[in-house]
Amino acid sequence: MANIEDYDEHSVGNCFSVLLELLTILGEYRDNLVLVGGWVTKLTLEGAGEKHIGTTDIDIAIDFQNIPDTTYGTIVKLLQERGYRQDDNQPYKFFRKLDDGNEVEVDFLAGEYGGTGIRRRHQRAQGLRARKARAGDLAFDDFIEVTVRGELPNGAKNEVTLKVAGVVPFLAMKGMAIWSRYDEKDAYDICYTIRNYPGGLYELAGIFKPHLENRLVLEGLQKIRAKFKEMDGLGPTAYADFLLATDSD
Repeated sequence: MANIEDYDEHSVGNCFSVLLELLTILGEYRDNLVLVGGWVTKLTLEGAGEKHIGTTDIDIAIDFQNIPDTTYGTIVKLLQERGYRQDDNQPYKFFRKLDDGNEVEVDFLAGEYGGTGIRRRHQRAQGLRARKARAGDLAFDDFIEVTVRGELPNGAKNEVTLKVAGVVPFLAMKGMAIWSRYDEKDAYDICYTIRNYPGGLYELAGIFKPHLENRLVLEGLQKIRAKFKEMDGLGPTAYADFLLATDSD
């Protein structure tokens, strides 16, 4: 069971360092990549009074329909040249081993529509197989650009600008996630975003209102509602369990 103790400063810092390195390596593809998953809230709600704990893995949505085939190197080749290991059984996953022996996981995701048939789990872009993610298509039309600075794993300082999913696709995708798996961190990210969004619930509701005719957005919200409709439902319970530190004795 995941809880807040799994997200210590060292592990989160390692992951952020790999994120910077990843975006540096894939600079020529930056227009076709959108950061989704746990880093979204950390990077877009930094001014919130309640500090977000961060995350220890990286989820990148790839715009497989528009990614160029004429660039200098393919994504897979560029990553492997920098020491990233592709998982043999789940080819959308890559791992970056750091000097302390720990590994950071990078998952490449894609929208469901277009590309391969409905029964296929992956979309193809060059030699990369990106796993289809429900509501992932939304991220390419609703994102913000964020500039981040920090140290790469080798100690070099760098600054990169990246696309980060907006709050609508982020929560829609989190709704799909909490519906299909049991991960306490999903509940935490949902609650944190709703509690800390600038302007509060009314501002957040106003942002969602124009998107409610989109069936993916509506589906994601309905799935969040289903998990949080009762105080002892999975959503609130998972959120409480995540924040409850384990007893080391």
